Amino acid sequence: MHTPVTAPPSGKQYHISFANYHAVIVELGAGIRVLERDDRSVLESYDEAAICDGAHGANLVPWPNRVFGGGYRFMDHDYRLPLTEPDAGNAIHGLVRWLPFWATHLTQNSVTLEAVLHPTPWYPFLLRVRFSYELSANGLVITTELLNQGAQACPVAVGHHPYLSPGNDQNIDTALFSASANQTQSALGESEAADSHLELPQLVGDRVLDTTFTIPTGAPSGRGWARLTGSDHRTVELWTDPSYRYLQIFTGDTLPNERRRKAMAVEPMTAPPNALQSGQDLLVLQPRETLETQWGVGLR
Repeated sequence: MHTPVTAPPSGKQYHISFANYHAVIVELGAGIRVLERDDRSVLESYDEAAICDGAHGANLVPWPNRVFGGGYRFMDHDYRLPLTEPDAGNAIHGLVRWLPFWATHLTQNSVTLEAVLHPTPWYPFLLRVRFSYELSANGLVITTELLNQGAQACPVAVGHHPYLSPGNDQNIDTALFSASANQTQSALGESEAADSHLELPQLVGDRVLDTTFTIPTGAPSGRGWARLTGSDHRTVELWTDPSYRYLQIFTGDTLPNERRRKAMAVEPMTAPPNALQSGQDLLVLQPRETLETQWGVGLR
C-alpha cells in the first residue's frame, strides 16, 4: 500500500550550503531550522517532523518579545492584539512566526523568502516582509527588509530568536559567554543590578537570565556581538548591525526538560520589550518606505 507523504509542520525545507556549513530555512515564518558546521550545531535545531518550539530560529516582526496586555495606541487609535501568551496575558513575538513565506530566490548557498502581512483589526497595516539568507566561509548572514505597502504610516520593530549551541549534546552550564552589552532590564521591565556587564567571558554556571541588554552605541566596528564557547573549545559568534539596539538573553530555564539550558537564546532586537505600547525605539515606516537590517552568526 502506498503511504502518503506528510509535509513537515514547518512547510517546505530550503537546504543551503557553503564549504562545511549547512543550513535549513523553512517556509513557515522563514525561520532557521538548522545551522551547523562540520556536523556540529551552530544554532540549536528542531526536528523536521516537529512543530517549532520555544521560537527556535524564529523571526519576530512587527515586534519582538512582548506587548504587555496586548494593547497599544498608534496615531490616536487604540488596538488590541491577540494574546498569544495567554497565561501571562501578553502578545508575544510578532505576527509572522506562523505565516507561510514563498521563495523568490534560491542558489546553493542562499535563499530569499517573502510574505505579505495583510491588514487586520489588531494591526491594520500592509507590510511586505523579506528575509535573505546567505552562507559563506564566515557563516550565515541574515538580511531583513520591510516595505510599507500601505497608504498610512505603520509601527515596526524587528527581532530574531536564534539559540546559540554549546555543542552537540552539551548544555550551557559549562560554556563561556560574553557579549557587547552592559545595561539590563528584565522581561518584566524591572531594573537588575546583576549581570550588568557581559564583555568579559564568564562561565554560564547556574545563572538564570531572561533579560534585555542594551548594545552600546559607538563601537569601532559599529556591530554588536555575542559569543558562546562550548567545552569543545569552539565558539559560536553572533553579530548585529547598528539597527539592533538590544539583545534579549534567555538561558532556557522555562523550556521543557529536554530543551532546558541546552542552548543560549541571543535575540537581536531593534527595540526593547513592549515597544509597541511604550514607543521606545519603535520605528515608524512611512508609505513606500523600506527598512533593512542585517545580522549574522558563525562558528570558529
